[in-house]
Amino acid sequence: MSLQNIIDAQKELDARIIKEKGLEGKDLVANTFLALKVELAEFANEGRWFKHWSNDQEPRTAVICLCVMCQGTGDENYEMVQEDAESGTKHEFMKCEECNGTGEIGERNPSLEEYVDVVHFFVSIANQKGWEDTLWVYEEQLDPDEFDGDLTSWFLEMDYFLSMAYIRKFTEEEETKCKETFGYLNNECCFRTAWILFLNIGMNGFGFTWEQIEESYYEKNKINHLRQDTGY
Repeated sequence: MSLQNIIDAQKELDARIIKEKGLEGKDLVANTFLALKVELAEFANEGRWFKHWSNDQEPRTAVICLCVMCQGTGDENYEMVQEDAESGTKHEFMKCEECNGTGEIGERNPSLEEYVDVVHFFVSIANQKGWEDTLWVYEEQLDPDEFDGDLTSWFLEMDYFLSMAYIRKFTEEEETKCKETFGYLNNECCFRTAWILFLNIGMNGFGFTWEQIEESYYEKNKINHLRQDTGY
């Protein structure tokens, strides 16, 4: 995956939103951190692993999309009825051309979709704060052998470091020590740790590949631009 391309694409989207919404000069970091937290919750909701009260704890990774043209009947003899705007007459079509009468037009992966929504906001924060370097990780930091499968613990730890990245104020001594040890200031280190934990959850916990993440990111990025086109 070309991380730099994603960083650049997110920067372009954010710049467009700022310009078209008249947000020049405003500090949007707090809002973006909150948006990130919201998207993380939505991702967890689709992941479902923590819902011990439910018999359905399987992640939403393959959901059939029903054809909106024929209401997903799956009946190849379903007769679509369309009213002609000018004459008021109705025309019947024996088979839906959109889904060829199957009632389905493919699958979607809600867990992955929500996951890449989170990616958008992680990258957006990094761009706003000048923390782009924190997004680059080493291969050993994504080692599947180091992942114990406890998604709840990894998620809560990620959330903790994410909060620390925004809230925690560090002393000059702490900042100097962190910079000398890790090459980043403390808030950057917290953000980087949250990002690494997040990547492990997606790649080692859910089996998402770099290619899937990148492809899904660009699909959603196009949708986000379209929303700006339509005044969303």
